Amino acid sequence: TQHAIVVARALRVGGMKTLLDSDGVTLTDSEDGLLTLRLDRGQNVINPPMVSALEHAISCVEAAEHPKSLVILGGPKFFSNGLDVTWMMNNSTETPDMIQTFWRVLARLLVLDCRTVAAISGHAYGAGIFLALACDWRVMRTERGFVNFPELNLGMRLSKPFAELSKAKLSPSTLREGVLAGRRYDSVAAVAAGLVDATCPIEALPTEAEKLARAGLPTEMKLLRFDPEAFSTMKVELYTDAWRALTTGLHTTA
Repeated sequence: TQHAIVVARALRVGGMKTLLDSDGVTLTDSEDGLLTLRLDRGQNVINPPMVSALEHAISCVEAAEHPKSLVILGGPKFFSNGLDVTWMMNNSTETPDMIQTFWRVLARLLVLDCRTVAAISGHAYGAGIFLALACDWRVMRTERGFVNFPELNLGMRLSKPFAELSKAKLSPSTLREGVLAGRRYDSVAAVAAGLVDATCPIEALPTEAEKLARAGLPTEMKLLRFDPEAFSTMKVELYTDAWRALTTGLHTTA
């Protein structure tokens, strides 16, 4: 394939094991079970190579032993700039399949059997927001970067899967302001609107996201018993409409 996927489960450097390395998309596993998915392909747009890398990464996370938790960290300027509109314009017949595959990736991320944290390191537009919303918690850098639903500005519909995911995670007032009015949120406005849970300077972002992710490890929570299957099922129960819409994909209508 254009972007070869390299899985190296046996490679451990300084206590960190590399599970996946795909041209700027890497997944590492620390000794205490913290998995970190780093997206560093420029604007991190969602296109077939990126979706393929995300699929492989989620598969690795699903297969990883417990205890575990996941952080998704973007690049220095972009968490994700959304769908690759240029690719879509040049590949209109393949676009529906690509988007449906992305929806299914989000469905799997939404109900992962461990805590998930999005570290929003820069702009998160369109599909980039939905990638973050599929995580349990979101931390955003201060001073730079915006969160925005661009559909209004582009004359596009939201689609039922993206709409249901947004409804599952955001308040009606934020949906009205963000989707129907197209507001751009900086970090201060994003935390006030409930789009993100916390903010911090960029230099502290990885540490803060990792701290939040590790706080979800069963050992840190001092649980009597942690059942991964029950934890995943609980997410399905909380986000049933979003999970079903993302899983069903193009067979649903808004």
